[in-house]
Amino acid sequence: MEITKILVPVDFSENSQKAVEWALLLGEYFKADITLIHVLLFYQEDVGKSNRMEAFEQLVKEKEQEIHRQLEEQSRIVKQENLNINSVLMRGISPADTLLEFVHEKNFDLVVMGTHGKTGLRHFVQGSVAEKMVRNSPVPVLTIHRTVENNAIHRILVPVDFSIYSTEALMWANEIAVRYQAKLVLLHVIEREVYPSFYTEEAELPPVDENLHSLAREQLREFVSDFVDESAIEEIVVREGPAHKEIVDFVKEKDIDLLVIATHGLTGLEYLLMGSTAEKVIRWATCPVLTVKRTTRFQ
Repeated sequence: MEITKILVPVDFSENSQKAVEWALLLGEYFKADITLIHVLLFYQEDVGKSNRMEAFEQLVKEKEQEIHRQLEEQSRIVKQENLNINSVLMRGISPADTLLEFVHEKNFDLVVMGTHGKTGLRHFVQGSVAEKMVRNSPVPVLTIHRTVENNAIHRILVPVDFSIYSTEALMWANEIAVRYQAKLVLLHVIEREVYPSFYTEEAELPPVDENLHSLAREQLREFVSDFVDESAIEEIVVREGPAHKEIVDFVKEKDIDLLVIATHGLTGLEYLLMGSTAEKVIRWATCPVLTVKRTTRFQ
């Protein structure tokens, strides 16, 4: 795994400041260049203040100058002698689409960004820029929830579902564990029935036999043996229930510092009905979440 270029979307909120701090931590360790980016949305400007295009362009120019000043100030505050930090301001209609285009164009290795943790109707209507990035980014995305306080990495959780997607998450987690001398906790969640997400919480099923738990732990240890250093494994855990809920609960219970999870890239009707476990996790997890895809450039 080689990380040489890190992109950090910023909106000058407390959330994005936490993302910048994590980017600096990783940038220093990997000796990576860091780019801070702000997307100025067209509809944020009050076109109605004037019927003249010249006045509108002047309004946009003044806003851009203010954002440039804020970006320069942000870069100055976080400037470190051993890191190359620069800033970019882009215009766009959709923040996620603009960021994705920039990631493709400049070949970044990692995106680090804050998530505001929208829920309920507001989330259903607006979604989340972070979740859209997780769904569509060709490179790993590290999301930092607004509740994250710690920026040390001692225990890394990796949910494993025995799919080929999990192998990518295992390789990334193992590499980070080796570099940071951290321990890995492997979690498999048994989901016996799959319902649309709005039914899942209410479904109550009899507990799975403990022998199945034991068998799953043995199979999990065998499955991961080709991808992780066994000495780095602290614990192998099997739980049952809705995957996203069990993962989020485990993070809270066990003081996990980083969660590395694979996203399967659901789209269309399947995504609408089932959602994505990874996206649900980044919405509620209280630790940073690194999401990776099978198509991720792992070296």
